[in-house]
Amino acid sequence: MLARRPSSATLIAPVLLALLALLVTSPAVAQTGSAAAWRATPASLLKGTLRGVAAAQTRHHTSRGTYAASISSLGVALEPGVRVDILAAGPDGWQGRATHRDQPGRSCVIFVGRVEERESPRTDEDREMAGEAGVPLCDRMR
Repeated sequence: MLARRPSSATLIAPVLLALLALLVTSPAVAQTGSAAAWRATPASLLKGTLRGVAAAQTRHHTSRGTYAASISSLGVALEPGVRVDILAAGPDGWQGRATHRDQPGRSCVIFVGRVEERESPRTDEDREMAGEAGVPLCDRMR
């Protein structure tokens, strides 16, 4: 009688189960839902904030026919340490700047549409000009 060789599935299954068990019980996996596992960088936080302001500005423009001249008119909740200033606003466009207290002298800027007699906003430190409407641009941050 010939001995049968185990199939590759029979040999691989225990290894896969052991790896799966390690992943499920690993502390790194357990922490992925906690704030300790991932922390937003100041630049990513500011970019996300400016995207939220852009969405709020779109809603404001849709309902009122003009963009808001102040952040307080938009009802946007800001993270601690974040500041947003509307640099210019009108019926055809707006410009904004966001700063983070942990990054003095640095900023992120955004614009949508055109504001009469104003060029696109520039970041504070690198003096880079925002080039694409609705896309935040940031200084290099530490």
